[in-house]
Amino acid sequence: MFDQKFITDTSAQIAEIADGAVFDATAWDDFIEILGGAFPGACIAFQHYDLRRLRIEYDRILNLGPDYQASYRQHYSGLNPWVQPLRAAPSGTVLVSERDCPSSSFSHTEFYNWLPRDLRAATALILETNRENLAFVGLNYGIDRAGIYDEPALELLRRISRPLSRSMQATRLFGQTVDRERSAAALVSRSGDVACVVDDQLRVRDANPAAELEFRRQKLVTIRAGCFCVTAPGINGWLSDTLRLLAAGLEPDATTRIFLTDGSYQIGVVPLPKRVEIRSPFYGRPLFLLVLRNLSKPAETDTMDELGAAFGLTRAERRLCEMLLLGNSLKESADMLEIAFETARQRLKAIFHKTGIHKQSELIALLGRLL
Repeated sequence: MFDQKFITDTSAQIAEIADGAVFDATAWDDFIEILGGAFPGACIAFQHYDLRRLRIEYDRILNLGPDYQASYRQHYSGLNPWVQPLRAAPSGTVLVSERDCPSSSFSHTEFYNWLPRDLRAATALILETNRENLAFVGLNYGIDRAGIYDEPALELLRRISRPLSRSMQATRLFGQTVDRERSAAALVSRSGDVACVVDDQLRVRDANPAAELEFRRQKLVTIRAGCFCVTAPGINGWLSDTLRLLAAGLEPDATTRIFLTDGSYQIGVVPLPKRVEIRSPFYGRPLFLLVLRNLSKPAETDTMDELGAAFGLTRAERRLCEMLLLGNSLKESADMLEIAFETARQRLKAIFHKTGIHKQSELIALLGRLL
């Protein structure tokens, strides 16, 4: 069954699929299906670990029950003793458990007790390993099958190492191109603000001219070790927490924050939607637009007019929004506009109704994000 023709034909089939995986996300699933068919009864796993956070960023597992998959993702992936030898080996290496790290060596562990008996032997190809990431393809099977599966699995994984690595690099380059386009599109309309695009670790990917100028001045914002940093206290921790929650698909308490540093400023976080879905372990991190606005300066007329048109605000309502954005109270805004406080209050109610919000602080946050 596992003769040279089997190795040649199967590896050629997977290599052809890998070439299409750059633009076709389903191809990553297809080659897992082929491996599963080639080694009956084996559990096939294609996984990408974030080593800093000790969590799975991507996985595709075949022939493992849903309950086992869920428990692995939620708990046992962090206890997997095979991760250490995998991350210690160079990319392109193929490891065979019974030769390099037999399961009997960790038979005293919680992971061993959880691991099904028919999956306690394995062969794995390391596609990428560095300080932050580990990506590999693994075949798990019973100890009784190790004598049958070890050698053909080793040879097959060696043969597909190069085409999979080539596809991995091409996918990453394609993703970087898409990310640059997404960043440019997000920044193009933010010429009046300090704006930049960062990943979930606050690493700066792109910035508009206003941000570049502020980075050089280092009075308001700066770049430290490649990461965006606000000079005012208390903001950087909030930013890190906000990005972490958004990257995990959770909703933070707020996506805007006002702070004082030689003036009044508001910073807002906007997740950038993916323009192209690439379901791959090798395609970039989530990206976010950071917008820093000086609340001491009035909004540009054209921008406020566009915002007013979007919500159907009257000219008088737009003027009230401008006053509130400058940090004035409703009473102060009414005095500056030379209108009665009750008139200002009624206009604010009308603005709430048109924008669908209920508090003045929420209005300021909304305007700060959209302007």
